[in-house]
Amino acid sequence: MSAPLWRIGFDLVERPLAAVSESWVQTDQFMDAAALGFKVQRRLTGRTEKAMDTWLGVWGLPTRRDVNALVNQVAGLERQLRDLRAELGPR
Repeated sequence: MSAPLWRIGFDLVERPLAAVSESWVQTDQFMDAAALGFKVQRRLTGRTEKAMDTWLGVWGLPTRRDVNALVNQVAGLERQLRDLRAELGPR
């Protein structure tokens, strides 16, 4: 049974495009562009988080930094409690 007509058309277009794109992805120019994209994304994310922290602070709402600090504090208390239980031994 032969392939459907749509598949033949798809293969005629996809195969040459795939070969070109695969070779381009392995170039230094692509890697430089990808690295630049990651740097820009990280910078924009940082600026957005800072702006959100400021906006949330104006309204008196907890920021991501506040939540992270509380999570770390609770984790520290859980460690201390586990250590104290270990010192007391089984009951």
